[in-house]
Amino acid sequence: MAAAAEEASAGSPGEWEAPTRLLRALTWLGQEFMSDWEAQDLRAALFQLLLLWLVVSLLGIQVAWRVYGNTVTGLYYRQGPGGQNGGTPDGSSHFSMWGGTTNETMKTHRE
Repeated sequence: MAAAAEEASAGSPGEWEAPTRLLRALTWLGQEFMSDWEAQDLRAALFQLLLLWLVVSLLGIQVAWRVYGNTVTGLYYRQGPGGQNGGTPDGSSHFSMWGGTTNETMKTHRE
């Protein structure tokens, strides 16, 4: 991998300098991780356990979404003329203003 990066950097040195440094840093980080992995059995076991927990959790979320996804979507998105997320319908409402009657006069701040 490093040889391919050096060959690519031979064409134009300024253009490929940052990707080459990034590739070298990632290679070094991978080597350090592997040497630490081989030296620490407890860390490796904990990493594997946490990775397994993450995978099982994500699979559980995926299964639950497939089963209950339409129900959850139906709770939060209005279907029909109201639009999405409880939008106002195009037509006027059949309720009078603030639920009051038309015979009442509007009260002012002082009343």
